[in-house]
Amino acid sequence: MTKINGKIVLESLFSSIGIILFIYLIWSVKLSSIVEAISHINLLYFSISLLLTPIIVMVDTCRWRSLAKDQDVDLDFSEMVKIYTAGLFLSSVTPGALGAYIRAKLLHDKGKNLSRSISNVVVDVSMRTLPLHLASIFILISLFPARSSLLSVILFLVALSVLPLVVIYKGGKLSNRLVKSLFLPYISPNYADTVVKGVGKIFDKPPRFTSLLKSMLVTGVCLIPLMGLQVYMVSLSMGIDVPLLDIAAIWVVSLSITCLPISISGLGVREWSMAYMLNRYAIEKSTAITLSLLGYTVLIFIPAIAGAFFFIHHSVSRFRSIKKG
Repeated sequence: MTKINGKIVLESLFSSIGIILFIYLIWSVKLSSIVEAISHINLLYFSISLLLTPIIVMVDTCRWRSLAKDQDVDLDFSEMVKIYTAGLFLSSVTPGALGAYIRAKLLHDKGKNLSRSISNVVVDVSMRTLPLHLASIFILISLFPARSSLLSVILFLVALSVLPLVVIYKGGKLSNRLVKSLFLPYISPNYADTVVKGVGKIFDKPPRFTSLLKSMLVTGVCLIPLMGLQVYMVSLSMGIDVPLLDIAAIWVVSLSITCLPISISGLGVREWSMAYMLNRYAIEKSTAITLSLLGYTVLIFIPAIAGAFFFIHHSVSRFRSIKKG
């Protein structure tokens, strides 16, 4: 009989908090009001927001590929895009977005060193989330002091983003134990031995600090403004009269909070955050929830659909090659 992994069960229980919150929010505003809001969106503005999706994917993939080159685990740009979107898909269907780390396995399947691939994906996730959290701290302090109660949550998330970097760059026995404790429980038993044997090599070639700074700069200067502009175009399609800077700032804070490991793909947490922040502008809860769902659709869901196709194709191809071998 297969032994149930307690950590996975615990993570799943935590993730159900977001689902429960989402169900409550939908119940409190009635689903019909959300459907009504979606049915009246301006297709021109919404189409512009959709056009920003591939730009964001390409910029983020370039940022990730730059880190991968530093560790000799990079692939052709088209392959990196496929793995990137597959990561979006996997993170969207797993508790706490843990599926994003499966990108390391996909890199390994393409012939890259597994240990360095693990290191690369761990660092990449931190480089994408840390600037988001730091921007959220600045936003809450400077633009939304009345919502400063969220600062403690963001500071906790900053610590979660920094910890993996400390683990990767510190190395040693402590790092080995942390990696085995935090990562191995979510790895297929078929690959656990391989990871254990190579775990020490995770720390042998982390990205240069200059690469980390460049990655954070790309996230802060390019990705965050693009994501803010995208959700602003969505808000225009809904007829929401809130300035660009304000909508973008609220979206950044909401995306930051969705990094809490209490939901699947941020569901519920993101919608609550948007409703809480937009209440300052007398925006109805149903409108805020709809904006959150549409923003998630253009930013994550649509590229995740492409990622699902790539992941399924990859999995089927791997299965066939193993079967033939």
